[in-house]
Amino acid sequence: MFVLVSILGGILAAGLFVPTAGMTAEGTKALAGALESLPQELETPPQAQGSRVLMADGSELTSFYDQNRVYVPYAKIAPIMVKAQVAIEDERFFEHGALDLRGTLRGLVRTASGNTQGGSTLTQQYVKLVLLNEAVASDDKEAMAAAQNRTVARKVLELRYAIALEQKLSKEEILERYLNIAYFGDGAYGVESAARHYFSTTAAQLTLPQAAMLAGLVRNPATTDPVRHEKLAIDRRNSVIDQMNKLDVVTDAQAKAAKATGFDRSKISPHPHRGCTASRYPHLCQLVENTLLTMDSLGKDRDERKNTLYRSGLTIQTEITPKFQDAGQSAVSNFIAPSDPVIGVMTMIEPGTGLIRSMAQSRPKIGNDMKKGQTYYNYGVGRDMGGAEGYSGGSTFKAFTVAAALQKGISPYQRIYAPKAMNFSNKWFPTCNGFVRGSWKGPVTTGVEGNLDMYGGAKFSSNTFMVELERETGICQVVTMAQKLGLKRADGADLITGKLPNGKMSAVGSSVNPSFTLGTAEITPISLATAYATLAARGKRCDPIILKSVTTEDGKSLAVPSANCQQVISPEVADRANDVLHGAFQPGGTAAAANIPGYDLAGKTGTDGNNAPSVWTMGYTPNLVGAALITVDKTSPRFKGRATKRLQGTRIAHGVLRGSSGREAGALLWRPAMRKALSYMPKERFVRPGEQPVDAKDVNVPSCQGMTSQDCRNALESAGFAADAVRIYSSDVPEGTVISTRPEGQAPQFSTVEMLVSRGPRK
Repeated sequence: MFVLVSILGGILAAGLFVPTAGMTAEGTKALAGALESLPQELETPPQAQGSRVLMADGSELTSFYDQNRVYVPYAKIAPIMVKAQVAIEDERFFEHGALDLRGTLRGLVRTASGNTQGGSTLTQQYVKLVLLNEAVASDDKEAMAAAQNRTVARKVLELRYAIALEQKLSKEEILERYLNIAYFGDGAYGVESAARHYFSTTAAQLTLPQAAMLAGLVRNPATTDPVRHEKLAIDRRNSVIDQMNKLDVVTDAQAKAAKATGFDRSKISPHPHRGCTASRYPHLCQLVENTLLTMDSLGKDRDERKNTLYRSGLTIQTEITPKFQDAGQSAVSNFIAPSDPVIGVMTMIEPGTGLIRSMAQSRPKIGNDMKKGQTYYNYGVGRDMGGAEGYSGGSTFKAFTVAAALQKGISPYQRIYAPKAMNFSNKWFPTCNGFVRGSWKGPVTTGVEGNLDMYGGAKFSSNTFMVELERETGICQVVTMAQKLGLKRADGADLITGKLPNGKMSAVGSSVNPSFTLGTAEITPISLATAYATLAARGKRCDPIILKSVTTEDGKSLAVPSANCQQVISPEVADRANDVLHGAFQPGGTAAAANIPGYDLAGKTGTDGNNAPSVWTMGYTPNLVGAALITVDKTSPRFKGRATKRLQGTRIAHGVLRGSSGREAGALLWRPAMRKALSYMPKERFVRPGEQPVDAKDVNVPSCQGMTSQDCRNALESAGFAADAVRIYSSDVPEGTVISTRPEGQAPQFSTVEMLVSRGPRK
C-alpha cells in the first residue's frame, strides 16, 4: 500500500505519465486507461436550469425543469455560506494549489482500503457533480454508473480533471459553480433554490444557522434535509457550526446563538410548478410545450428540444391572457361538468394576428381518472398537438360555400328556390376532376322553404339552398376556399387530395364531395376558428400562435413559430361574406339566442346531422372569433359501441340536452364567454361591402309594422334614410328599436319589418 500511494502521489503531482511498475496488472491497466483518455481540461457546461413560461401579464404559467435550479453569481451568495461550505468540506481550499496532496493521499488510502468517503477537495467534488449531471442530461446509463464509481481509477480520473480545472478557473469561480450545481435535498438544486425552498429567502441573505444547515446537506442530502428529517438536519448543522468555530470562522457566542436557533417550518416554500399537470391552465400549457417541441431553434429532434427546454433556463413569453382564458373556462364549466358524457369546448382567436386568446374545455384537468373527468386530450386542437379526434363541422361549412360563390362572382341577391326537401341523387356536381352525382341516398331536408338569396340562405341555414349554391359554384372551389381560409382536417390530411403528412392516403380520402357544404369533414375548433378569423380580418389568414418569444439565459432570442399572415382572398369578398353571415345573429336567425346587443356580429351555427352528435356556434366580431362546440364523448359508457350517438336527450349535470346549436352551444357557451371577453376589447364594426372603414353609429329606426314594402320605404325616406340603403326582412321590430347601421344596396322585396340601414340619417 505504501508503494502504491507513493507512486500515485508522484503521478498526481506531476500529472504527466502512467505508472507501469510497482502496481498490480489490474491496477496498472485501470489507471493507464483512465489517464490516457483524459482531455487536457474539463469542460464546464452551463448548469441545468429550468425554463419559465410566462403569460401575457407577466405571471407564471409553469416551469419546465429536471432540476429546480436558479443560477446566481458568486457576488450574490452570502459570504457566510461560502465560509460554511469550505469549513465542512475543504477547510484548506483557499490554501492548497491545484492538488491538496495530503488530503488526496488520505482519500486514496481510504478508497483502496474499501472506505469510499472523504479526502476529496471541493474541486474534485465539483468535477464529480459535472460528470454526473452530464451523464443524466444525455441519459447515458453507463456514464451515470461510472460517475458514481468510487474506485481508485475513478478517483485518479477526477483528480486529473481537477488539476486541469484549477489551472483554468479561480477559486471563487469554482465555488460559484459548485454551490450552484450541488444538490441540497428535497428537490432543491443550487444554493439559491435551496435558500428559497427551506427559508423563503435568497442566497445573498442567508444567515449563519441557515448557511450552516445548507452546507451540511450536501454530503448526504437524502437523509438530512430538514423537511423530512428535521432533527438530523439540525444535528448536522450544529456539526458544521462547531467546525466553523474550531477554525475561528465564527466566535463562541455566534456559534452558541446559531445552534440555539430552531428550524422554522412555516418558511418552507413549495417549488415552482413543474410541467403542465399542476399549471393553472393545464391543457393550454400542454399546447405551449408541444409547440416548443416542434421548434428547430431548440434542437434537431424532439429529444434534443426537450433537453433544451428542461435544462437551459429559457424564458418563454406566451400570448396567453388570463382574463380571456377565464372567460372561456367559466362559460364552459358553468354549463358542462367534467364528468358529463359530453364535451364542451370554447376557443377564441384574434383575427389578423392569429393569437390564441382562449382554449377552454369542460375537462380542464390533466389525468386519467375518468370519474373525475380528467383527460390528457386537448379537444381544441388536432392530434399532432395533443388532441383526441376531429368533429364534423355541420352547417358551419356553409360559410365557405358563401365565400366561394362570392369569389366566383355570384350575386348575393341571386335567388334560388329552396324547398324543405330536395333529392340531389340525380344531379351532377362539378369537382376538381370532372363531375359526380349527389351522394345522398334520400332527400336533403331543411327547416325553411322559399326563394332565398345568400342572406336568407345563411340566416336560416337552408340546407337545400346551400347544396344548390355549392353545385352552381363547384365543389372544388368551395373546398379550395375552405383550405385557403385555413381549415384543416383533424387527421392532418389535405382537404383536396386526402394525403396525410407522411404521404400516405387517409382512409377517409378526399373531402371534395357534394356533402362538404353540410360539414362532413372532421376538423378541430382551432382550425375552424382560424378559417372564420380570415373572414373577420378581411381575407388575411394567420396561423394560430401562442408564443411571443423565447429567450436564452444570456438574452439571445430563439425563433418561434410565425403566424405567417398573408392575404388569401380579396377584402371585398370577405366584406360581403361577413355581411351575409351577419344574419345568423339577427331575429329569426339560427344564432339569434346568442346575440350580444351592441356588437357587430357575424357567424354561423352548425349541427352535425339529424342525430346531432355535435353542435357548434361560430361567431365573430372584427377583432375576436369564438368557436363553441358541444359534442358526445365517444368513449363514455352512454355512447361507446352505439351506432347512433346524439346529444338530444343526454342528461348532464345541468339538465337534459336538446342538441341545439344556437340555444346551447350559442346561448350557453359562446355568448357568456364572448360577452366577457369582448368587454376587454374596443368595439369594432365590419367594413360594409363597397365602403371604406367609417365610424358608424346606431340610430333609431321608425316602425314599419303592418306596412307594405313600398310604404315602409316611403316612411324611411320621410325619416331621412336613403331608400337604396334599406333591406327589409321578415320579423317584427318594435318602434324605437336601435339597430346597427349598415349599407345594403338594393334590397329584395319582402313586405315585412326588420330594417338594417346605412350610417345615420341622410338624404
